[in-house]
Amino acid sequence: MLLFPLTIFISAALLFMIQPLLAKQLLPYFGGGAAVWTACMLFFQSLLLAGYAYAYLLSRYLSPQQQRWLHSSLLLLALASLPLLWQIPVDPSPERSPLLAILWLLLLSIGLPYLLLSATGPLLQHWFAGRFALRSPYRLYALSNLGSLGGLLAYPFVLEPFLSLTGQRQYWVLGFVLFVGCCLLLMWRELAQLAPGFKGQSARLHKGHSLRWLALSASGVVLLLAVTQQLTQNVPPVPFLWVLPLCLYLLSYIIVFNKPGWYQRGLWLYLFCLGMVFALMLFYLGAQFNLVSQLLLYLLILFSGCMLCHGELARTKPEPQYLTGFYLLLAAGGVLGSAAVNLLAPLLFSQYWEFLAVLLAIYLLLAFAPATERQARAVWQQGLWYSGAALFALCVLTLEWQLGQHNVYSARNFYGNLIVRDVTLDNQLQRQLIDGTTSHGAQFLQLPLSQAAQSYYRPGTGAALAMQHFLPASLSRDVRQLQQRHIGLVGLGAGALAVYGRPSDTLVFYEINPLVIKVATTYFSYLADSAAKVEIIEGDARLTLAAQLQQQGSAKFDLLILDAFSSDSIPQHLLTQEAMQLYWQHLQEDGVLAVHVSNNYLDLTSLLRNQAASLGHQAYFIDTAAEGIAPAAQWVLITSNSRFIQQPQLQQGVNHWPSALKPEVSWSDQRSNLLQVLK
Repeated sequence: MLLFPLTIFISAALLFMIQPLLAKQLLPYFGGGAAVWTACMLFFQSLLLAGYAYAYLLSRYLSPQQQRWLHSSLLLLALASLPLLWQIPVDPSPERSPLLAILWLLLLSIGLPYLLLSATGPLLQHWFAGRFALRSPYRLYALSNLGSLGGLLAYPFVLEPFLSLTGQRQYWVLGFVLFVGCCLLLMWRELAQLAPGFKGQSARLHKGHSLRWLALSASGVVLLLAVTQQLTQNVPPVPFLWVLPLCLYLLSYIIVFNKPGWYQRGLWLYLFCLGMVFALMLFYLGAQFNLVSQLLLYLLILFSGCMLCHGELARTKPEPQYLTGFYLLLAAGGVLGSAAVNLLAPLLFSQYWEFLAVLLAIYLLLAFAPATERQARAVWQQGLWYSGAALFALCVLTLEWQLGQHNVYSARNFYGNLIVRDVTLDNQLQRQLIDGTTSHGAQFLQLPLSQAAQSYYRPGTGAALAMQHFLPASLSRDVRQLQQRHIGLVGLGAGALAVYGRPSDTLVFYEINPLVIKVATTYFSYLADSAAKVEIIEGDARLTLAAQLQQQGSAKFDLLILDAFSSDSIPQHLLTQEAMQLYWQHLQEDGVLAVHVSNNYLDLTSLLRNQAASLGHQAYFIDTAAEGIAPAAQWVLITSNSRFIQQPQLQQGVNHWPSALKPEVSWSDQRSNLLQVLK
């Protein structure tokens, strides 16, 4: 019997270990945002469904001998396809849908191996039921989830800290070779002992139960993705923050299918209802909570919701002979849930309202229990269920009206969600750009205040000082400098920094999000009013700069300003050693790199100080204190231009570093550790 649990455990570990590995590999090519993970989850859930369907059809229509030959052939073909993990080219051009590009890339690189890994659980449980009729195959399902949990935890705590991305892929390939060997040995030893006529039963499942299983499975996945989205709005989306929610999701499956007695509906329902209250607070007042509080509350909401969804699935599971059909329905629910978050929600919602919607859906699934359970409830109990749902919906509608009545524009896409909001401050109408939960620029609408940059870009901040007072290191450059300055800006926002442009300047903005470009050019006038020549290049800044360097040579910027936040998170791939080297290839030798580091959760100063030292430059910290409604603004200027930095205006702005230097903090394309920079 050892080969059955061993093969299932290895396959499950590989199945989930590859998920954060591939997602991290794709992050730099698609903006480094949270949507990369949700797109990957749609692919993984779809291939899981395809794997379960393959297992169902194989066990239903082929004899054990035929199953052995077909599955063995596909396993060998999958082995031959593994080199594609290194060879598939990425094309993140702005004209292509990033979601479709990610799905196509994953299908080409890992499609067949992932399909066969997905099929392993239900297929081996079917064979196990034929070989050991007196033993329950559902224990193998719990073991499969345990292997998945082990694979997930191994990634952030074993693979990622100690291996480069290349090394991680190599070890995963070795694991897949081991899996194929175990699976082939099992098939050629065990399937010969099954009766030639042994086949899976037709999936004759109760229609009412089937729809409920589908809804419960889909709701669990929507909750998982919605919580992960919320967690990674303000912190860079890294494997640890993907893995932690997914581990709790799997843990709930392990508990309810291995220890059904641990599912106490009353307890988990109480915690879930408490979580619904916390969810309202987090969704509308999330900025008031620190990172640890947000993490704990979101995980409470996720785990209690998954325990309810998966507990109800385990409580009503069918007999073992119907397990392949049951698993097929669970996988179909997972695909529906992933598709709802990736495809349906962006069309229906301008904000991430699926987070609140799925909480209400789970509550209603419990309220509308099977008829026999509802009949056992007293009238007042059923009324209490409906009252709870109505109260939650009323709270959401009230808060949306209260907070959204001043919104001018609201939209979302693959890269995030934006709100343009008008507020009155000191009898002046100010327009604000909100990305996620964070302000990304503001402008007063009446002259003369409309011509002044606000927020993180107001006079006296690091970026403003750099643009107003830049001087070349050499006197011989002064004449050219007075004629024209060439300034690159990574991240557009509302376009506030354009106010510092002079008539002879050229400002080149790099912006990946087309919605941001639309908002900056339609709802704000900074760009149109700028005295400088303004260019906007759509696409990921790092990829665009790399392509420009190869095709056109260095841009020779005098200043390069890095302000590419999504909500309160800056993409990691823009802060690695390789990225910094690229920036300096585009800068003049006496140029200045200005990096915006204002952040509620991360301290990026040690990282930038180390990056600057490795390139032979000096780093300077400029901290502008909050003034009234204007937030505190922290910038780091990196340069070797002593003539520029020694100006009195700059010296007055330079501050002591907010924390001691950590020499070990360094990020590269192959390795980066978010825990090193947490405040």
